[in-house]
Amino acid sequence: MLPNEIVIELRDFFVLQNTIHWIKSITIEDRDSTVRSYGHFKPINSKRFLNDCHEYIFHFTKTGHAEIDRLALGVPYQDKSNISRWSHTRGSDLRCRGNTWFIPYETIQSRAKERPHPATFPVQLAEWCIKLHGASHVQTMLDPFLGIGNSALAAQRCGVKKFIGFEIDQTYLAEAKHRVSKIL
Repeated sequence: MLPNEIVIELRDFFVLQNTIHWIKSITIEDRDSTVRSYGHFKPINSKRFLNDCHEYIFHFTKTGHAEIDRLALGVPYQDKSNISRWSHTRGSDLRCRGNTWFIPYETIQSRAKERPHPATFPVQLAEWCIKLHGASHVQTMLDPFLGIGNSALAAQRCGVKKFIGFEIDQTYLAEAKHRVSKIL
């Protein structure tokens, strides 16, 4: 319930405009009964709980009326007849991706050497959040929980002019600075 409790605490200051489900791992059974698994997750060694294969991304805005670029993360229509059937497509084979995003973790062999933080997310996840707001419109970005700097890397890749990050752990902060300086 912790994610929902955070939403409740923040509602006096912000409006929850969208809830996005970040899918880290998924198993799909095709129509021909072929089972395929994609992505990675941290396994839970339990006789009571399922592995947690997704996380919430809460999209807060000041008013709840912030316009987003729904096609910045667009995907092609699976059924191409939708392109001509629906007027809002204007002939384009691109639809809104929706609020379920599959972005797997990269496989690592050593947390200490490759991703020295217990709660990281792919840089691409932060990039998609920036693009959703129109990368050219994002002038300043704030990450109050910087960690090892994946959001700062995303901001650099998307051309955000000013980035502000807070991190209380000096080891994580040093790693973030090191990772960002490698791109400059």
